[in-house]
Amino acid sequence: MRVPLGFLVLPFLILTACPKHEEAAPSTAAPPPAPAPVVNADAVPRLFTISSPSGGQLSGPNMAHDLKLTVRPGNPEDADRYYNTIRTALSGFPIARLQDSTITDMFGYFGYNRLSPVDAEQLDPAALMKEGLSPGVKVGDVLVTRFFAPKIINVGAPQVNGVPRFGFGWRKVLRFRALDGSNARRAGLDAFFLLFNFASNDPVFPAGKRAGQIQGILQPVYGGTHRDLYFLVYEALDAANPQRVRAFLEASFDLVNAGDNSKYYVPIACAQCHGSEVANEKGAKVNYLDTDHFIDRTGDDFKKVNPASVIVDGAPAYDTFRALNTAIVAQNEAVGGKGKFAWLAGMKWLELHAKNSPDANRHVPPLRRGFVANAGDKVWTAGNAVDEQLLPMLNQYCYRCHSSVRYHVFQKQVVFDRKDRLKGYVSGDLMPQDRKFDAAQKSKFLQLMTDLQ
Repeated sequence: MRVPLGFLVLPFLILTACPKHEEAAPSTAAPPPAPAPVVNADAVPRLFTISSPSGGQLSGPNMAHDLKLTVRPGNPEDADRYYNTIRTALSGFPIARLQDSTITDMFGYFGYNRLSPVDAEQLDPAALMKEGLSPGVKVGDVLVTRFFAPKIINVGAPQVNGVPRFGFGWRKVLRFRALDGSNARRAGLDAFFLLFNFASNDPVFPAGKRAGQIQGILQPVYGGTHRDLYFLVYEALDAANPQRVRAFLEASFDLVNAGDNSKYYVPIACAQCHGSEVANEKGAKVNYLDTDHFIDRTGDDFKKVNPASVIVDGAPAYDTFRALNTAIVAQNEAVGGKGKFAWLAGMKWLELHAKNSPDANRHVPPLRRGFVANAGDKVWTAGNAVDEQLLPMLNQYCYRCHSSVRYHVFQKQVVFDRKDRLKGYVSGDLMPQDRKFDAAQKSKFLQLMTDLQ
């Protein structure tokens, strides 16, 4: 089964589900100038590969219409070298080659000897978070939650009776603290994140169904010699080599003109969408869980999903989201992210959903979720006609990438500072990457960006 991916290893890529690259209908608004041409390798942003679908020269007045921006997918050789290299940091791990290991091996390494991958995938969160799951496990050592995951859904292909191509996306995330006395703790590792990705044509969590793809992250105790994060991918539990480490994710949402599925290899594709564009994945971050955005999307692209079904385990699950996001914000800060957009966004979520606050366990609408880096920065404001129309468009069409890559659309000052560039990308059909704007959508977006104050 092929499942589109996002969040931990791919929160989402600045990419596409579009099966072909077509010219959009002319806009009724006068298009602004396209972005400045990128004509030499030194000018290419390291996050992206930039190429021409037609094979033409990347220059000239129509350049914006002849480009595609994609996250670099990596390759099998680099993935193999990566796994061999990081294996040397996992002292006490029971398998000589990481590529030959399984989820079961990682559970044992972190001290969870009695837990099976099938139980991790299938048991309710309450059963997994209880004390005594393995010897020495206390309440809080394991955090588990399930949710509707709009980031991993194909939005580029037409829906059939309200069902996206490849189905609705759902996730189950588990975080295991390395137990005292475990080999992982002795090796300087603090946590193991495991993410199960599910797809279903039904607009509810597919209980009992196998996950299509499985991702993992190892988080170290900071201050030592480890990389900031380690990325892993595992075979599905019903695959030919169940729960075995694999080199890549297979995603269905990306790459203009490249078909329905593409392979994204560790670590390069993972690191790019986790905030790192440098060697050794320095500064890589775990991405926070935005329950509000999950619920927002039932009002636009995914209207068959009942908002009440988004947080699968209901209001009590907000305690788990608070614990996870608290840990994630701390991780972001530990790798140098304090004050940066991901940290600020996570802090805003924690502020809005503070325990015992009026909004602790419920959805907060977009116009209350804006955040700033500096006093006096622009902030999205209810009652502002432009803000009330533009922020929902950004939330629907741009958040998928720009909540984890380069900037966050809920930070109005940054959107305002980039408005001319963003208008150029949209007028040139470079963005949004996962679908094509029709003429009315493009005209409305460009006008709202022009009017943004």
